[in-house]
Amino acid sequence: MSDPEIEACLSGIARAREDLEQALQELKSGGSLPSLDWRVWFERHPLGCTAAALAIGFLLSQPSRKEGRPTLLDDLGRAGIEAALPALLKFLV
Repeated sequence: MSDPEIEACLSGIARAREDLEQALQELKSGGSLPSLDWRVWFERHPLGCTAAALAIGFLLSQPSRKEGRPTLLDDLGRAGIEAALPALLKFLV
């Protein structure tokens, strides 16, 4: 590639970065970028989050469909939830 081609590529990259930065600023200022923080969701919808937590806990405590099988939570424990717990706690905190 010659110098004019390199300069054209670099200027194209710079324009794309500026466009992306401007689009991100518009999203942030417009409030259309949803929050993924669970604390914000709980603050806005405390009853809905509590109901969802209860429903998930209920589903996890139910035994499997086959008779004599342990609960789904027991199955998760055998699958290595102990290994995933530190990552889950780091995500939540």
